[in-house]
Amino acid sequence: MKHKVLVVEDYAPMRQILKDILADYFDLLVAEDGDAALQICEQDQPDLIISDIMMPKRNGLSLLDALKSNPKTKDIPLIFITALTDIEDKHKGLELGAVDYISKPFDIKEVIMKAKNILKDRQSLQSKSELNKMFEENKISVDDRNAEFIRKTKAYISDNLSNSELSVKMISEHLTTSLSTFERYFEKHFHETPKVYIRTQRLEKAYLLFKNNYTSVADVAFSVGFNSLSYFCKCFKDQYKVSPSSVIKKQKK
Repeated sequence: MKHKVLVVEDYAPMRQILKDILADYFDLLVAEDGDAALQICEQDQPDLIISDIMMPKRNGLSLLDALKSNPKTKDIPLIFITALTDIEDKHKGLELGAVDYISKPFDIKEVIMKAKNILKDRQSLQSKSELNKMFEENKISVDDRNAEFIRKTKAYISDNLSNSELSVKMISEHLTTSLSTFERYFEKHFHETPKVYIRTQRLEKAYLLFKNNYTSVADVAFSVGFNSLSYFCKCFKDQYKVSPSSVIKKQKK
């Protein structure tokens, strides 16, 4: 899922250029001035704002001040893009809480990379915050939280492999964290998506059952949470390069 980025720029050609280029990387929202930007932030909160400073009605500095005064929007990071060279204007923007400042004419790659880095840092902070809440009740130390997250996740998946309804949402709810945070943290520590991991664990359990003389492919497939026998056989062959029946035949020799 793309991050939502709001571009605030009163000059239509520049607004269109930024929209056309950044749309390949982000889910773009656009506003022609600070007032329009505030309305968008209230209705559809962006993950990041890229704003000009000199604009009619409400300029960029006034926009930033209003955002920081509102509990709903105060944590949205903002990058200023401006032709202003006055150091005092730059200091004022940073004082108000702008996370970065890019001067016109700018390198669009610089804008993209700075936006990505800011979003990545913000995502990391959100994950840590939610994980702190997740483990707070158990008084788990910071150093042990990663291991505890992995242990709890593995245990829950292992205990529920036979449940064909097992989902990523169920696991995140069991760990009392948001779905998006769980998925990010899972991929960071398991180096694959939760869905792929669950499927792999189901297939590994099935392989062990065949190795222990379970001879009904259908029974094994359903016992590890597959609803479709044909899909189970396809996944099994994709993972082990042999069919379930081949493993069974080999065990009988």
